[in-house]
Amino acid sequence: MKLLVINSNMNREITDKIREVSRRLANPGTTVDVICAEWGVPVIEGNYDAAFAALATVDLVRRHEKNYDAFVIACYCDPGLYAARELTNKPVYGIAQASMLAACSFGHRFSILSPLSRFKPVIESLVRYYGLEALCASVRTVDMDVKQSFDNLKAANTAFAREARRALEEDGAEVICLGGASFSGRDHAIGEEAGGVVCIDGLSVAIKQAEAYHCLGYTSSKVGLFEAPRAKTRVLPDGREV
Repeated sequence: MKLLVINSNMNREITDKIREVSRRLANPGTTVDVICAEWGVPVIEGNYDAAFAALATVDLVRRHEKNYDAFVIACYCDPGLYAARELTNKPVYGIAQASMLAACSFGHRFSILSPLSRFKPVIESLVRYYGLEALCASVRTVDMDVKQSFDNLKAANTAFAREARRALEEDGAEVICLGGASFSGRDHAIGEEAGGVVCIDGLSVAIKQAEAYHCLGYTSSKVGLFEAPRAKTRVLPDGREV
């Protein structure tokens, strides 16, 4: 299969890390390409940033729709996920939704860990939107921004491991979701430092879901929520009609 992974921000360093993890995880028969947004924001740290990222992401899905069997949106607010699913009947996975659904297979309740405290209500709203509020024990954040959490891996891993332990002890969580593509490939290290807790990396599970469901022949339903957009002229900021 051919899989396109989209980093919805413009950060090429994080994109390179996503590419490394994605290609390491993919099955031998899977071709994985990883790209980032060509315009928008260098990092997503709130709803305003996410709005730019969503448009840039959907535009990339639209442009590459015919060339791939499935798509993964590698940002934890899942920017443009549902709009992208309208555009194509090929599966589109968001790493936030993928991680939450996977967590439900490994424990009764999960907690989500994220950098940047202002992102907590964004993720809490996403949990409610996905209908998983009853299964989410908490959303916890660490006192660092996305760049810091990526640049200082050891300190970020330790901070996340500490919050993971608190989520288990204080919130009743049984599984931890790592809330960001910048933490891709660090799930086992953080889990071990936290005392052996199961940590879910959304990028990893999204890739494996894409491979498994492609093998089964499953595609996005075009009945109801993900029905194809109605025909009309849509004009992009540069004047292009799509």
